[in-house]
Amino acid sequence: MITPELDGITLSLDDSHASAVDAGEPTACGLTVLWHPDVTRVGERTMLGAGETAVSRLAPGFSTADGTPVGPLADPYLSRRPVIFERRAGRVSVRGAASVDGRSAEAGIDLDPAMIEAGVVIELGRRVLLFLHRVPLRPDTAPRFGLIGDSAAMRTLRQGITRVARSSATVLVRGESGSGKELVARAVHDASARADGPYRAVNVAAVPASVAASSFFGHTRGAFSGADRAKAGYFGESDGGTLFLDEVGELPVELQPMLLRALESGEIQPVGANRARAVDVRIVAATDADLDEAIAAGRFSLPLKHRLMGLELWVPPLRARLDDIPRLLLFALRRELAALGAEAVLADPTAKRPWLDPRAVALLVRHRWPGNVRELLNVARQIAVAGHDQPRVRSSAVAALARMRAEQRSRSEPSTITAAPAATTQTATTQAATTDGELDEQSVLAALEGQGWGVHAAARALGVPKTTLYRFIEAHGLLRKAGDIPDDELRAVYAECEGDRAAMSQRLRVSTRALTFRLKALDPPLDGA
Repeated sequence: MITPELDGITLSLDDSHASAVDAGEPTACGLTVLWHPDVTRVGERTMLGAGETAVSRLAPGFSTADGTPVGPLADPYLSRRPVIFERRAGRVSVRGAASVDGRSAEAGIDLDPAMIEAGVVIELGRRVLLFLHRVPLRPDTAPRFGLIGDSAAMRTLRQGITRVARSSATVLVRGESGSGKELVARAVHDASARADGPYRAVNVAAVPASVAASSFFGHTRGAFSGADRAKAGYFGESDGGTLFLDEVGELPVELQPMLLRALESGEIQPVGANRARAVDVRIVAATDADLDEAIAAGRFSLPLKHRLMGLELWVPPLRARLDDIPRLLLFALRRELAALGAEAVLADPTAKRPWLDPRAVALLVRHRWPGNVRELLNVARQIAVAGHDQPRVRSSAVAALARMRAEQRSRSEPSTITAAPAATTQTATTQAATTDGELDEQSVLAALEGQGWGVHAAARALGVPKTTLYRFIEAHGLLRKAGDIPDDELRAVYAECEGDRAAMSQRLRVSTRALTFRLKALDPPLDGA
């Protein structure tokens, strides 16, 4: 499902090169802990057995990613009454006191294989978040290389790092901006036979073209005005180790033949030197640029591209590793809260209400993250700074933060918000539709949720007249009016959500504007309504 406060942009696990697990590795339906009052439990997993699996505070047992048993969820505020997960014919039904992607599962919700493949967020008692998805059956005991994440996509990446580290060939690391390419490059060095040698990281885009040759290959004393001493250059400084060239797609055109020659011959010629000298340097390069487009435009050398692509690693975007988002969030929050002297706010699993509302975490899991891990770290910093001295960080506060960031991004970086590749039906927003016949229930519900259940805004997002959308909603019975919600239900949801209008809007599927008018019309009115 799409979350309104977080841009309403499509989530997709179909991104190119964001493979789940190595081909042939067995997987099964499982549950991963996305959030728990005891934050040390985040990331634990349990598999769903054949038939029914009852999930409560008492059962089943969960394990860490390496297979170490931990035990049941064991939160004292969770109900003893279990939520039932039933597997049959590739589908999973969920029934009980749980919310499945924002929908109540009391009457039961049936999930098809595509939904399970994409992953489904399940909330238990406003305390625990679980993620239903396909996970590898074998425990992950491979080296971690300091990379945070136990998703299938990260498991595949770590396997790739292990393989390329055994070679001395050039490696090209591909991935979107902010996805962690430099960390991967460092992991390749640390896992290789060169780990004891030097590691030098250079942002190619920051090197002025006028001094690029000297910067990369060094110079002799007196080679040019101001060269009062010899300089080894990046290659010389990396001799016996690894040189990481970040944003290699921005390499000056005039320097590209020199780099190609160095890669092919293993020799460099410092500026002002009479002869070349041998160096033993492994190159790891990274880019998020479209090199083929740059080649067509004459900005990048085709032979250099082929030479750089001796081996290739793809770093998955954050939206292709949804179960890693809480792991990364927790890592970042701990770091930021510790800097503020407030790490203790995360450390009380017995609190009646967790410091960070699990629904806030659900919002973050459903976000598209165009800025990837870098964006998530920034969001965690803002959450910590704004909430470290507060008893609780509500989901509405995180939603407001996301709206603000989305508005800033749309003003300053419009090119960073791009359409996602084709997505599974339960997670994708519809493309523009013009007639009733082009609409379907899933796309309409996604658009409504993406616009905070406001029909006018959803019609704009769908590209249809509001009268067309009203007619479709009426014909399919998708929504009820705020005035049709029974007083008792409204009061019960108000109590459960502690008056949080954004949370109530999601639960009741009505806009916050309509909800506010409805609350004011109650007799007697609710406190704060």
